[in-house]
Amino acid sequence: MNIPTKKLKNGFELPVYGLGLWEMGGRREADDSNDEVEIKAIRAAIDSGITHLDTAEMYGDGHAEELLAEAIKEYDRSKLFIATKVMGENQGYEGVMNAFARSLKRLQVDYVDLYMLHRYPEVGLSVAETMKAMNELVDKGLVKHIGVCNLTPERFDEAQKHSKNKIVYHQLHYNVQYREVEKYRLQQHAIDNDYLLCAWRPLQKGTLPKSAVIEEIAKKYGKTINQVAINWLVSQQNIITLSKTSNPEHLNENLGSLDWTMDDEDIERIRNEFPDQKLESDAVPLNYAGAE
Repeated sequence: MNIPTKKLKNGFELPVYGLGLWEMGGRREADDSNDEVEIKAIRAAIDSGITHLDTAEMYGDGHAEELLAEAIKEYDRSKLFIATKVMGENQGYEGVMNAFARSLKRLQVDYVDLYMLHRYPEVGLSVAETMKAMNELVDKGLVKHIGVCNLTPERFDEAQKHSKNKIVYHQLHYNVQYREVEKYRLQQHAIDNDYLLCAWRPLQKGTLPKSAVIEEIAKKYGKTINQVAINWLVSQQNIITLSKTSNPEHLNENLGSLDWTMDDEDIERIRNEFPDQKLESDAVPLNYAGAE
């Protein structure tokens, strides 16, 4: 299918749904026991129309990047949007440059479309030096766009202050249950600063609580509960999402979230009526310590 896109005023454009590679090839350590299945899943996603492919040096200690390299060998690189990330501990100037070189080698590509800070630099590392390295990679043509993950608005602004290139993308934990994005008013921050907010874990790994309001809205649109949960995100201004799935049935269900738009009143009903809402991520709370 042709996945809808969102385009910023500055010209940056991305599909509203992408494939995340977290837990492909291991968690924080490499695990090659499921490589064949994961490579097949990545190719199935591309064949289904997905072009935004998101990984990180941390995923499987780099093995996710290696899996992506193997999966895309027979595809036209120019039609894919490849995104990867540098860990907080590697965010000194030399750390960024060396980490990127390793990622590029594992990915077996000449450039990446999006390079992100996986978090704000750790204490003792200067965000000015971090962004100096990020900008140098853009100047060299090795990175097309820069982005960040898991930042408060203040940390985002501080990173942008030290970058001549625009930060066009911010990846955060956000779904119908986990609302830290709303606590910090990050959607409005994205609109005001012209960047895309990409929600990770849109289905909370299949553990979202039952909800009468979502069941009612699912019946209204003839969609599944999961499709409503994903569409609730991408129907909102400046918000896109990505999800990891190795199951073809789950992939097809997720893609069925994208060819329709939820009415504003239904978006607000879910925002107000969904049960057991959390104002802090259970994975990466934005007020994490260890950052300046």
